[in-house]
Amino acid sequence: MAYKFNRFDQQKIVEGEWIEFDGGRFKVAKSGNTAHLEASERISKEMQKKYPDGDVPIMERLRGTAREWAEGVLRDWEDMAAEDGSSVPYSIENATTLLLNDETLFNEIRRKSRQMARFEQEYVEKEAKKPATSSSGKRSSSAQE
Repeated sequence: MAYKFNRFDQQKIVEGEWIEFDGGRFKVAKSGNTAHLEASERISKEMQKKYPDGDVPIMERLRGTAREWAEGVLRDWEDMAAEDGSSVPYSIENATTLLLNDETLFNEIRRKSRQMARFEQEYVEKEAKKPATSSSGKRSSSAQE
C-alpha cells in the first residue's frame, strides 16, 4: 500500500470535525491551521503593544491563549446549556470564556486538534480499488501482475 498523496482534507483542517465530549458536541479544527496561526500572531502583537515591557499578567496570557484557541480551533458547538438550562449560543467570546474556565474541556480540544487522522480525506471505496500507478501515470509493476 502506497502513501496517500494529499491525504488531508484542508477544509476539515480549518473548519473542523465534530467531537462529542461530556454531553456536548464541539467542532474542532486542526491546531496550527491558518486561522489559529493568524489569531495567535494578532493576539501576540496586541499583548506586545499593551505591555511593551513584556510583563504580561498571567490572567491576560491565559485569556489570550483561550481567545487564540476559540478563534482558530473551537469553531462551533451544540448542546451547550447554562446552569439555568438555557441554551448558550456559540460565539468567540463565549468560547473564550468556556476554554478559560474549563481546563478539562480545553485539554480535550487540544488533544483532538492534534490527531491528524481526524483530518484525513474520506475516500470512496472505488478510489481504494483503483490500480496503483507510478508518478509517470503508468500502472506500477505490482499492479500489472
